[in-house]
Amino acid sequence: MSNAADREAVIRTADSPRGSLGLEAAATKFRPLRSRDSVAVLKYDRWFKARMFFLLLVASAYLLKLIFFRDMALANFDVPSGREHAVATYLNWRIVSALGLTGLYLFSYLKRWHFATVSWVIAGIAITALISDYLKVYVLMMRDPPQWMFGLLALRFAAIACLLLNAINARRLPPRHLRH
Repeated sequence: MSNAADREAVIRTADSPRGSLGLEAAATKFRPLRSRDSVAVLKYDRWFKARMFFLLLVASAYLLKLIFFRDMALANFDVPSGREHAVATYLNWRIVSALGLTGLYLFSYLKRWHFATVSWVIAGIAITALISDYLKVYVLMMRDPPQWMFGLLALRFAAIACLLLNAINARRLPPRHLRH
């Protein structure tokens, strides 16, 4: 047999009342393949790895910008004269929390450690962080926000959409040999 569809046809034929012409042995021979293939081939989300790569890329870009180019990131905002320390403290908190959450998410993904729960929690945290950033940071934006700011927000919405898709499809996580 060349593929899963051929195996399914043999099993269907062997299970039908007309098709029991000695194919019961073939059906029992292919039943373990059928159950193994349904887990490894038919039931996992093929886009999981691409979404994880996109999320890792976005998180790395944000972290690199916040860690190494903080002054350039803060230059886009009209920070009132008494609030520089508060914004700097907020950015430090965001760096530490983003590093920790990214590490937890990757560990959970690679080791299959409560991935469904971790995915929903991190998706909720990402939505909360976007709202918090809007209320604390984006309102400090210049009166005319630059055009790239809308692209940045669209990128964050795309990352949140990927997080939500991963959380919804957490039960369809690819097998371990396909995740690396």
